[in-house]
Amino acid sequence: MWRTLRRFAGGGEYDNLVDLGGGEGYFAALWPGVRRKLVVDAVTPALAVARGRGLLAVAGDVRRLPLRDGGAELVVSSDVLEHLTAADIPAALAEMARVLAPGGVALLHTSCYGVYLRRWLRRAPGSEPLDADDLKDGHRSRLTPAALERALAAAGFKVKRRRYYKHLFHPLTALAAGAARPRGGGADGAHDKRNVLQSPIMRGLNNVRAALARLDMLAFGWWLPGGAVIYKLEK
Repeated sequence: MWRTLRRFAGGGEYDNLVDLGGGEGYFAALWPGVRRKLVVDAVTPALAVARGRGLLAVAGDVRRLPLRDGGAELVVSSDVLEHLTAADIPAALAEMARVLAPGGVALLHTSCYGVYLRRWLRRAPGSEPLDADDLKDGHRSRLTPAALERALAAAGFKVKRRRYYKHLFHPLTALAAGAARPRGGGADGAHDKRNVLQSPIMRGLNNVRAALARLDMLAFGWWLPGGAVIYKLEK
C-alpha cells in the first residue's frame, strides 16, 4: 500500500510532508527525499515513538489541526477517516484541504462501503454498514464511495486518481490467516498467539495477502467501488 501511495504522489519533490493521524510515524519515516516530516496524532505515546524516528510530531485533532494554512506540499492520511463518525468526516477533510499548499498533493487511504467480499463473510448483524472486522478495529463509519466523493468535493478537493482494492482475493487470505490464529484465552493462549503471528507461516500469509491485494487492485480497482481505497487529491 505504501508503494502505491508513492506511485500516486508522482515524481515531484516535496519540502514539507504532514502525516495526519500518523501515529508512530511509520509512513512519514519511509518517505524519501522530503526535508521536513511532521506527524499529527492524538495519541501521545505514539508521538514519542515518532520523535524517536527523528520526525517532528505534535499532538492534535484531525478535525481541528494545530497547523497553519497551506503549509504542506504533501499531506498523507492513512486508516484515519474510518475511525471518525460520519458526521466528523467533513471537518477532517476540510482541515486536510486547509493545510495543503496550492499545487500540493493529498494522499488518502481509507475504507468505504460497496462491493467487497468481507461485507458478506464478516457480517455483524445490526451494525451495517460496518462488519465484524470494522468493530474489532475500532472503526466508527464506512461511507459509500459516492458519499465519500461528495465529502471530498465539498472540502474543495479534486480526485486525480483512485484505486479500490481488497475485493475478493485479499479477503480470502485474511480469512485463512484468521483460521490459523489460536482462540484460547489466558497467558498460555496469548503466548501461543504471539508465536503464531510471528511464525514463518503467518509471515508468508501476510506476503501473499499483500500480493493478492495488489491483484485485486489491478483486476477491479479502477472500476469496481468498495473495500479499501486510495485517492490522489488536489485542490
